[in-house]
Amino acid sequence: MDIQAIGARAFTVYIPREELERRHLDPGEMTVTEARRLISPLISGDGLGAVRLELYPGRHEVLIFVKRSQGEPEFYSFPDLESLLLAARACRDEPAADLFWYDGAYILAVWNDGAHASGLSEFGESLDLPGDFLLHLREHARVLLEVDAVEALRKTFLP
Repeated sequence: MDIQAIGARAFTVYIPREELERRHLDPGEMTVTEARRLISPLISGDGLGAVRLELYPGRHEVLIFVKRSQGEPEFYSFPDLESLLLAARACRDEPAADLFWYDGAYILAVWNDGAHASGLSEFGESLDLPGDFLLHLREHARVLLEVDAVEALRKTFLP
């Protein structure tokens, strides 16, 4: 595994085929979930940041681009799946976001990082909560999607 820093908030991880095979992974079929498990020891576990992964598989290797999101998350509450999907469709970019089921509602924790998450407040309620509420959610809520929740919702449910 070869790790190269790209500034203070990002790095790349190059993993050759031999190392992937030792871990029973195929570079051409590697998923983001497998990549996240593979690099999780490289990411500090403070619980207050999201990490966005971009996966570039090749025939003989895989390159993973890792970028830590900045600042604290913003929280949005959605009463039902329909509202959540409408918000995901209206969101112009794909911000780093975690999705939770908590107290009868979908809660989206979003790190904007310059992304335009304006569509979220049109279909959900913006919650005025401190960033450390994320720790409470991780302990007491059901985690549905991590980091790329908006992107995953779009790919799974929207045409």
